[in-house]
Amino acid sequence: MQLTSTEHKILAELSAKLATARRGERSTIIGGFAESLRCSVPTVYRKLDAAGFDSGRKRRSDAGDSVLTDAELERIAGVLLTSSNQKGQTMPVQTALDMLRASGALQADVSAATVSRQLHQHRLHPDQMANPTPSQQMASLHPNHVWQIDSTTGAYYYLPGGRLRWMPEDEFYKNKVDNLVKASSDLLTRYAATDHTSHAFKLRYYLGGETAQNLIDFATWAMWKQDDSPMHGVPCMLLMDPGAANKGTLMRNFCKRMSVKLEHHKPGAARVTGSVEKTHDIARMHFETRLRFVDPQEVDLDWLNANVSEWAASHCSNRVHTRHGATRYAKWMEIKAEQLRVPASLDALREAAAREPETRRVTNQMEIPFEGRRYDLRLVPGVVPALTVTVAQNPFRAPAIDVLFTCPDTGAETWHVVEPIKVDAHGFREGAAVFGDEVRTAAYTQVDHARNDLTRQAYRTGDGLPTLEEAAKARKAHAQAYAGVVDAMADVKATEVPTYLPRKVTPLALPERRVEARRLAVVEACIMLKRRLGGAYQPQTFTDLSNEFPTGVLEDQLDAIAERLLAPADDGEASARKAGSQ
Repeated sequence: MQLTSTEHKILAELSAKLATARRGERSTIIGGFAESLRCSVPTVYRKLDAAGFDSGRKRRSDAGDSVLTDAELERIAGVLLTSSNQKGQTMPVQTALDMLRASGALQADVSAATVSRQLHQHRLHPDQMANPTPSQQMASLHPNHVWQIDSTTGAYYYLPGGRLRWMPEDEFYKNKVDNLVKASSDLLTRYAATDHTSHAFKLRYYLGGETAQNLIDFATWAMWKQDDSPMHGVPCMLLMDPGAANKGTLMRNFCKRMSVKLEHHKPGAARVTGSVEKTHDIARMHFETRLRFVDPQEVDLDWLNANVSEWAASHCSNRVHTRHGATRYAKWMEIKAEQLRVPASLDALREAAAREPETRRVTNQMEIPFEGRRYDLRLVPGVVPALTVTVAQNPFRAPAIDVLFTCPDTGAETWHVVEPIKVDAHGFREGAAVFGDEVRTAAYTQVDHARNDLTRQAYRTGDGLPTLEEAAKARKAHAQAYAGVVDAMADVKATEVPTYLPRKVTPLALPERRVEARRLAVVEACIMLKRRLGGAYQPQTFTDLSNEFPTGVLEDQLDAIAERLLAPADDGEASARKAGSQ
């Protein structure tokens, strides 16, 4: 806990008052100081402990005791771990407790908050289980060990017509995209390269935004020796943000060729490249603020680059860096000969950016041929016979080569330096492989052990624990976890659902739908009647139906009409029909 000098003085005064306080006065004194410090009473006690003062608070006799046994706590942790999905989501602690109690696997009556706290104390909490296996922290060991390169597009300056102009906020902002698009080719992009150890830096301006071509041009320029800066050479590692150009093929091939380990920090973790970000801040404050005092008509791209290099040389030569207590150039000049890797020429440096790596197929002897030599890949993790690997020439450690292995499952890339195989007079490889003595895994951490143990316990069968491989296989096959111990629906079944009385209803009156038979034209009706009546059909029927049904005949009326026409006609009707036919 970090304390200010003012807080330390207040706490010292509080400690002195507590030492002389009478019985019953301590709470009042603590409360008053809590108000002055604008915090709670427990926080005041923690601040006293952090400052090294004796608070006089007695420790509870049962402090540190847990109502849960180790076995119960591990079971709870195992249930939470096993419930996690691919997105890292786990069952709530309270749900796990309810399920375990209903299953009879947990007897203690303990709150979810208490369980969460105890899980944290024992390094068994799901948040801790979700943490990846810790990796070794990389340190900057010497000048040119680690460089950081970054670019930023200036929001206030651009070069239309090759001359400096400012970008007014009322003309260039997100709601006026057209103006930004028109000015995109004239935007000034500032590239910075910073040596992590000395914090020496180089700066250069480009037009056209952050592109792969601009990045490569800047990287080669920064690595080559300029007259106004001692900083040069090829770094061992290059750290950048995960931008498209930074992760592009052109940059990756360049680093492969130059034996530079290329690393990108995760999105949102810009603090990893804090050194180069600070360089940009320094350039904005100490150089670009000077542009207001220069005639814009005199400022072109060449003027900017010449003057920013001159300013950078002055800054790095005279300003003492607070971390190492020396100027940036003075600290960089501590570099040793073996640490300063310099290509033979600028052309060779540029060629490295353009030349593509080559591929080789791994033989059954775990070897690859390259330029007349054989290279042993047994110590390269993940390499198997018949696998195709990428090989890059190493101009600094020849005849050593760099071999790239890409994990087919994750896509992760790993580079390994491989020396040529030494052979004896008979052509046999020295130090022949000893079966089983090839690869050693890294030591497990406490979290790794706990994660593996809990996974095995989740898929216990009978009295024996499965191996980690067996447990992983069972989980992948969706086998039941904690079979016979945990009932996934136990808490649901134990919940009593009340019986609800039926409620009064309101009848809903729906309108009746009237459906009429298909209406036929008289001609269509006569055709259908003629088929039914045969020889009994009379030509007079069309006239009769036309008079009787001027709007058409309903299909369901045809039966009645046919029966009527087939009925014997009286003399009056016969005479009428005869007269009609004449």
